[in-house]
Amino acid sequence: MLDAFFTYIGLRYNLILESNPLMNTLWMVSPFLFLFLKILLSLLLIFFFFFFTAKNRKSWCIILSIPVCLYFVTLILHISWVIALISF
Repeated sequence: MLDAFFTYIGLRYNLILESNPLMNTLWMVSPFLFLFLKILLSLLLIFFFFFFTAKNRKSWCIILSIPVCLYFVTLILHISWVIALISF
C-alpha cells in the first residue's frame, strides 16, 4: 500500500511517470480507480500469503516471494524518485 501512496504522490505532482500501460490507463481514467486497484492487489497478495501458505507453506512461500520482491523493488524506486525530485 506504500507503493500506491508514493506512486500517487509522484503521479499527482508530475514527479514520475507510470510505466505499466494498464495502470497508466487507469490513472488517466480515474486516480481513484488507480489507487483502488493498487490497494486491492496488495490486499490480495496478503490474503493469498496467509490463506495458501497455511496449506502448502513451502511452495506458496516461493511463489509469493516473486511478487513481494517486485513490489519491494518498485516501492524503493518510487520512494527514491519522489525524495530526489522533492529535494531539488
